[in-house]
Amino acid sequence: MPFSHTWLPYIYLYGVGGLLFGSGLIITLKSGSLDLKRQHHRNWLLILIYGFIYFMVMHALWNLAALEILSLKTSVLIWLVFMFVTLGFGYFKLNKKARA
Repeated sequence: MPFSHTWLPYIYLYGVGGLLFGSGLIITLKSGSLDLKRQHHRNWLLILIYGFIYFMVMHALWNLAALEILSLKTSVLIWLVFMFVTLGFGYFKLNKKARA
């Protein structure tokens, strides 16, 4: 498949979407709705940024698998590792107060 049908939409989606996402974060920070002095708010900022990166990586993996650059098995394996890292981060880092 040509570049314009595979990676150009991806670049547009995460380029323009990333600009809008970043603009929204900046507006939220400048308005004071997100106070980085509070741990809970810092956690949510990390979750938002990580979520954007997560979907960007997952979309790239499935594109690579669809183009047969990566095998489907390799994409699924990378996805599973990414999921376990995400779950581990969520459990051990963000939930430490609830366990104490």
